Amino acid sequence: RAYKNRSGLGAEKTKFTDGSKQMRADGIEAKYTPGGSSWTENFLIFDNSYYKVIPDESADPELLKLSTDKVVFMDDGFRPFAEKFRDSQDAFFESYAKAHKKLSEL
Repeated sequence: RAYKNRSGLGAEKTKFTDGSKQMRADGIEAKYTPGGSSWTENFLIFDNSYYKVIPDESADPELLKLSTDKVVFMDDGFRPFAEKFRDSQDAFFESYAKAHKKLSEL
């Protein structure tokens, strides 16, 4: 944001919105396609399915599972929460609501 302000681009006009070509580091024009992978099958639904999909080896292989996502079930500090949120959507919603409220009050 500081760069955009100093450069005069402003908040709305960036290289991603002004229609200019996007170039890769090797000088070749970058091609972007809409879509990509989501973490869950029903990505427009807010629920705890993320915590169900990540540890599920039989889940759709097209779903996005980054190593940083998988670690929540491997790390001793995160695992209890990941398992709780996987097993209870109510627990996930309750924890999310507390975190959302706290962040919105900063």
